[in-house]
Amino acid sequence: RHPAMPEGAAPAIIKGMYLFQAGGKKAKGPRVQLLGSGTIFREVIAAADLLRDEWGVESDLWSCPSFTELARDGNAVARHNLLHPTAKPRQSHVEHCLGETTGPVVAATDYMRTFAEQIRAYVPRRYVVLGTDGFGRSDTREKLRQFFEVDRAYVTVAALKALADDGVLPAAKVADAVRKYGIDPSK
Repeated sequence: RHPAMPEGAAPAIIKGMYLFQAGGKKAKGPRVQLLGSGTIFREVIAAADLLRDEWGVESDLWSCPSFTELARDGNAVARHNLLHPTAKPRQSHVEHCLGETTGPVVAATDYMRTFAEQIRAYVPRRYVVLGTDGFGRSDTREKLRQFFEVDRAYVTVAALKALADDGVLPAAKVADAVRKYGIDPSK
């Protein structure tokens, strides 16, 4: 089941992205932005719990019901800014949502990676995308997500790696997470 809609989220849902839950405000440690689309959102929520409880990383959780709508908006804003060079530049909905947040952005989807890649140009910093890139290789969603490396463990590792790439965490923490979650790097 999809989590209940937060109060006041309807206008942002129509635009394709809304803040489902902000991470702890008083947390002084590392922070990431986690985006989930569709049924994978439950795995993204679970990854936020793992990041907080096991690695000391706070996460803001964003539901993205339509990466396509976000891309349309971003393209329209880019066109407007191109054709109105002396006007104050407009911001896409993605830029508006993520503009005052911190940390790398990790998106997970049960669809192909290209689905979430549509918004890369509008994400204001490091952006990591996980997607299934196929179908028919598993008999359950859980096995499919594990095969395509998009379940909660992989979302967690991707977030830690993005933080390490930004110089916020040591790369050894990422290696620890790979071992902890039983991920086989040579599969």
